[in-house]
Amino acid sequence: MTETQRLVWVMSSPVCAEVNNALQEFTGVSYTTSDQHKDLSHSRLSKDLTDTRAMVAFLNERNPFEAGENSLHSIATGIVAKANVNIDDAKGVGDKILSKMAGERVLAYTFRKKDQAATMDTKFTMKTADGDINIDPQLLFQRLVIAGTHAGKLSDAMRYELCAYPPALFESRHALLAANKPVLASAIWNLSPPDTNGPSDDVRYVLDGGALLQRIPWQLGETYDTILNRYVSYIKRYGQSIVVFDGYRDGPSTKDGTHRRRGDGHQGRKVSFTTSMALCVKKEEFLKNKENKQMFIDTLGERLEQCGHQVMNASGDADLLIAKTAVEAASKSDTVLVGDDTDLLVLLCFHHKMSAPHNLYFMPEPKKGSLLPRKYLNIGLVVKKLGESVCGNILFAHAILGCDTTSRLFGIGKAVGLTLLKNNDIFCQQAVVFGNPNSTPAKIVAAGEKALVCIYKGKSTDTLDSLRFARFQEKVATNKASVHPKVLPPTSAAAKYHSLRVFHQVQEWKEHKLDPLEQGWKMTDGKMTPVHSDQDAAPEYLIKLVRCSCKGDCSNKRCGCRSIGLECTVACSECKGVCRNRDETDEECMDVAQD
Repeated sequence: MTETQRLVWVMSSPVCAEVNNALQEFTGVSYTTSDQHKDLSHSRLSKDLTDTRAMVAFLNERNPFEAGENSLHSIATGIVAKANVNIDDAKGVGDKILSKMAGERVLAYTFRKKDQAATMDTKFTMKTADGDINIDPQLLFQRLVIAGTHAGKLSDAMRYELCAYPPALFESRHALLAANKPVLASAIWNLSPPDTNGPSDDVRYVLDGGALLQRIPWQLGETYDTILNRYVSYIKRYGQSIVVFDGYRDGPSTKDGTHRRRGDGHQGRKVSFTTSMALCVKKEEFLKNKENKQMFIDTLGERLEQCGHQVMNASGDADLLIAKTAVEAASKSDTVLVGDDTDLLVLLCFHHKMSAPHNLYFMPEPKKGSLLPRKYLNIGLVVKKLGESVCGNILFAHAILGCDTTSRLFGIGKAVGLTLLKNNDIFCQQAVVFGNPNSTPAKIVAAGEKALVCIYKGKSTDTLDSLRFARFQEKVATNKASVHPKVLPPTSAAAKYHSLRVFHQVQEWKEHKLDPLEQGWKMTDGKMTPVHSDQDAAPEYLIKLVRCSCKGDCSNKRCGCRSIGLECTVACSECKGVCRNRDETDEECMDVAQD
């Protein structure tokens, strides 16, 4: 059975009604049951179902089938391809290569890299003193490791990333590794059994306006007035609620990378609308433009206020305002925060007061068509289970392991943070540094490195650089495949800026405003982008590495390596580093040559 056939069968199975509904809503295609496949094993079905759910969740956030999307870009990161990328015209590129081959002898023809189709992934730029070098990060890493080994300075070379960007923290040059936040949410949910009964009748609901905006479907051709009324009808189930919206009027933000990944505010066309006008573009394209989104939020807010709901607008990201509003509401009555974002759950655990006279609940909105009952998480019980010490440092654990503005650490799960907060005193001591708004950059960087060593299960005497070198040796000795640099801990130089970004986010959540340009961020083309490191990708002797093609023994200055004072290496085409230009001084070699 092909992958496509398996996917169609999984979607058609009665057991997969939930996913079938999700895919039908997303693509507009419905699948029918295929009886001849019903006898497949349950374990295989479960695996396919898990994979399919992951695929649907991924595509729901990054719709590749939108009309009017003319640019070539990555649906994973939202980064638009440069002008030289032509992989979409691979057939045309191949035809040109074939035309050049016509009439040539087979042994005389040479394939050139410049003739190949250029993709977004195969080439990355590393800056050197002599200009930019375009090379694949893993290939660059492998070449520089070989050169560093031959030079006898591998431990020194491993203090550098040996890549165009830190792969343990970055997905591409400007994109941080996306956080896997649901894992932390699941770990918190598992601490306390979900309450299906929920709060009493006297309850106040606080709604995440961003999630609400995405929940209601829009239909082409209907008026904006009809769409607005549909939102009003939807939230009637929550009584006189409080709705908190994000703001999109601010300038560059540390969430620019997240917005770019989701496609917000980059390619959507501006639409000047009135409530009587008909919708002429898809909802996804409309909301990709920040001006459109802000104008619709303003109009919807006015409509909700007219119906008796309280509306609040944040200047930027609304997560903190949503959580604080819910905590304050819990001082007057039982309160339920309706939202799906793990950030909201973490913020509730941090800001909730055990002395609050009323219960505070977190409730994800059930998916459309779901037959499962609503689940309520009692935050007071969770805080009691975790302990006030863990909850007091949970913002740090969440940020250092990856959130919307900080990178995920490749290969490290989010649940590790809770375990370390409970059991590792050294990790907890570093969390205190990040919670103190008066911590100096030097203390932040030192504490961040110690915390990362704990996360990577190093010893208290280890540094990230020494741990990186040790892990590389272990993996080379035991792995059957080549070692990808992303599986190694980041260098101390790269971790420095990760730590500063973590500190900035923790302080933002604690309502302390800091300048992001002093905390691991920089401005690039009018957007906030993360700083990689403050050192070169590799040591100077490797960046300037040359290779000779001597036919002799490389014993005189005619050798390209010897002429600039470098030893030959295995990269040299003829000698492979086994020559007279190795472990001898220039004077000794010249004496031999003269004799």
